[in-house]
Amino acid sequence: MRALRDVSPAVRAVVTVAATSLFLVLVAWATLIGPDEAFTGPGPRPAPAAPRTESCIPLPVRTAADGTTTVVIPDDYNQRDYCEPPADTLQDNRDFVEQHPPPFWVNVLVTVLLLALLVVIVLGALWLVVVAARSVRRRREPRERADVGFEVLAEPQRVGEAVVADAGEQEEVLRAGDPRNAIVATWHRFEVQGERAGVPRRASETSSEYALRILDLADADVAPVNRLAELYREARFSDHEITERHRAEALDALHAIRASLGARA
Repeated sequence: MRALRDVSPAVRAVVTVAATSLFLVLVAWATLIGPDEAFTGPGPRPAPAAPRTESCIPLPVRTAADGTTTVVIPDDYNQRDYCEPPADTLQDNRDFVEQHPPPFWVNVLVTVLLLALLVVIVLGALWLVVVAARSVRRRREPRERADVGFEVLAEPQRVGEAVVADAGEQEEVLRAGDPRNAIVATWHRFEVQGERAGVPRRASETSSEYALRILDLADADVAPVNRLAELYREARFSDHEITERHRAEALDALHAIRASLGARA
């Protein structure tokens, strides 16, 4: 079962189409020339009323070049205990089949099955062509450059300059309004600075992770960065009151960050 799960969806689809086509072929074959020829043949012969117990000499059978057989009546047929000729010969059965074609509903059923088989084969072939065309097109398309996991040398300088240039606006955000909202908005301001420096946020990063990466690129002092991050998480996720004391600590941390970047408050 594990080996089947490892098979690609394209291979599984091809196998499914092939199995369905084979099933329809077998159904059509069984309908046309079943083992007992139930639809196209004369059907099984009725059993005799009572089994014959007497013994007799089998009549000789002659097979022609075309495969037909005939029973030969010997000259001494009346003098020896020969078996009676069979009531129906193979040719008689063939003539019976030709004179009694299958019912109309059988022809309709066979036609429907054959048409369904043809449709499945055509659709399967078209699907394989589409899959092959898409695969060829993907191979010919130029591959996009993978997102590298390292930063270019100019990024730290650009980020540091963006943080310093935005110092006034960031401090105004921290001083305005409710302390809780001010601290959260101040931390999110690092995202604006990173975008201005040309360092976009990665799809896998949270807001907090992105801000920490920006400050790390700018080579800010770790201690005030961690303190401001703690105040942000406390203001963002806690239920207790955020006071002016928290705002003052955030201001001190922000000043220390800018001081480590060479900008004095």
